[in-house]
Amino acid sequence: MLTQRPNQQSSLALVTHVARLLASDHPFEARVGGMFTLMRDVIGFHDGRLTCWAADTAAHTQIYANNGWQVPWSDEPLRETMAQRAPARLLLGGTVHYAAPVAWDGKLWGVLELRSEGPEALGLIEQTMVSALVPLLAVAIAGEGRAAAPLAAPLPALTARQKSTLQALRAELEQPYALGELLRTLLLRALESTGAEAGAISLVDHERGELVLQVYEGYGREPFTHDSFGEPRRRISWEGGVAGKVARSGRAILLRDVTRDPDYQSINPDVRAELALPISHAGRTLAVLVLDSPRSAAFGESEVSFAQALCEATTQPLLRLLRHQELLETSTQLGQVFSSMPSGLILLDMHGKVLRHNPAFGHIWGIDERAIDENFHVPWDLVQHLIQRLADPLGFTEFSTAGQRTPGDIQATTVRLRNPHQELQLLSVPTRDSLGQLTGRLMVVSDVTREREADRLKSEFVSVVSHELRTPLTSILGYTELLLAREFAPAEQREFVQTVYNEANHLSQIVEDLLGFSRLEAGTVRLNQWTVSLRQMITELTAQLNIHLSNRHRMVIDMPDKLPPAHIDRDKIKQVLFNLLTNASKYSPRGGTITLAIGEPLPTELPADHPQGHFIRIAVSDQGIGIPAEDLPRIWDRFYRVDNSNTRRIGGTGLGLSIAKALVELHGGRIWAESTAGKGSTFAFTVPAAAERTPPPNEV
Repeated sequence: MLTQRPNQQSSLALVTHVARLLASDHPFEARVGGMFTLMRDVIGFHDGRLTCWAADTAAHTQIYANNGWQVPWSDEPLRETMAQRAPARLLLGGTVHYAAPVAWDGKLWGVLELRSEGPEALGLIEQTMVSALVPLLAVAIAGEGRAAAPLAAPLPALTARQKSTLQALRAELEQPYALGELLRTLLLRALESTGAEAGAISLVDHERGELVLQVYEGYGREPFTHDSFGEPRRRISWEGGVAGKVARSGRAILLRDVTRDPDYQSINPDVRAELALPISHAGRTLAVLVLDSPRSAAFGESEVSFAQALCEATTQPLLRLLRHQELLETSTQLGQVFSSMPSGLILLDMHGKVLRHNPAFGHIWGIDERAIDENFHVPWDLVQHLIQRLADPLGFTEFSTAGQRTPGDIQATTVRLRNPHQELQLLSVPTRDSLGQLTGRLMVVSDVTREREADRLKSEFVSVVSHELRTPLTSILGYTELLLAREFAPAEQREFVQTVYNEANHLSQIVEDLLGFSRLEAGTVRLNQWTVSLRQMITELTAQLNIHLSNRHRMVIDMPDKLPPAHIDRDKIKQVLFNLLTNASKYSPRGGTITLAIGEPLPTELPADHPQGHFIRIAVSDQGIGIPAEDLPRIWDRFYRVDNSNTRRIGGTGLGLSIAKALVELHGGRIWAESTAGKGSTFAFTVPAAAERTPPPNEV
């Protein structure tokens, strides 16, 4: 094959040499063969074929110019040229197929076909040279007494039965098939008409370089392997196997003996012959049809020709279905994304009417999804459902209607809901059709309550910790500076050192609270539970609390004579009690009474969500400032402190109750609070009883 394009001099020389050759006395087949040789030296082509008709018969003669190429010929260009009486240049699986009518004196004498590789082959220059040669070839055919074919005469390449089958299949493929049904119909027709015992069809994924097995028939076992989840592996790399080679090259392959081909990958050991054909469009392989047989002579020229005709007939229906399948898959994927997103999505028309919404939309607003019907409008119907919760109904209505007044703008706002508290971030963007015309709006709703709470907690943490750390540090620095600056009497020095010690101890407690809470958050706290006498633990604890209570409060302990032991981590429960009692001391007026009550609770004394089992209730009551009802649900939040002058004066990190709650729940119990502002509070919690457990040796 030449690498240079023919010039004017070589073109004239070719026409002269071909004219002399065709006018010689050599046999017709030899003259045509010599013509192909002369053409190959000037025109770049791989192989060629001349088809012409014998006089007074329906038989046809085909003379080939082979070059060792085993790719089967396609009759599609031949039939198209005969039907249109015009040249046809087709790109079939990466191969350029050019067919020129051999016409002269208003008659069609034959068809000259050339094939070559590469999309740029057999261009206009080569086609012009062929058009100069075909009149000479027509004269030579006529001189041999061969007949001219009428316009659109059918090529008798297929048997009558094959033509009938192909015609029926063409009509059948026009039906509204699903992709799998179409491929199975093609496979069954191919098996029936070629006599193959087994076969399969795979789609070609060019992006991933894989074959995707779709349908198969006749194999002794399932041609799939399975992954670790038991799912069939339908995808295989096209780098191996005969089908992969056909997918890459776009050329059919016929193996008379599969054992002699290194590319063959066995599916069934009984297979001897295999025919693999591409179903291609515009040089791109769409699918590969594989037919297998235990007979080495199973696939003759007639069977190969018919199988190719089947593949050609399937090209357009398959292309339509693949495009439909692609759109369907894209729609399915987008639908899954739309439905699965945690953010609420709602599509509106220009008047605010709901066209589509995902499940998260109703869930975020707390609206029954069934209420959002085809007549639902935003904001009017949405405000109607949320009027009791919207902190600013007019603001939300204005946001929604602004999108209708200025439909091309992007808008965002935050909506606050009450009972329960929620903060929702709204983003409204315009939607357009394929022509760029405005069609409505897409509203995205995200619940940012936790994010805003996290920001609040972070700010609260910085504020509280910096304040709580600054207070003892100021005292420590101030008193140590005084001690270093001048001499004091021993009594004063002792007082100063005691103050420094107390503030350092306070500072240590703050750091310990922070570390303890971080361990609880990380889930690294482990309980060391034993059977513990609560009576003894309370005695030890009150002795430690005397310094906090002796001069300020009166403490009453209410404990029955018979109290079962508890199965607890002694240190952790002491920490909870110490926190509750010191809180009662801090938030109660001087001289008030603090009551510590312990006993086995009645069912009415427990919260509704309390777990079943044998528990002991421990409660700390005070006569302090109390907690407002609106703040009571949030006192267990980390860093949360009721905002009033007393709490700011008393101080604290806001972690004590969070730690207490986490430790009690680690034991399987519950903690809760009851309070009346200005009258006092009661904090109660439960711990598991251990009446049947044996106490450790050092337990009294």
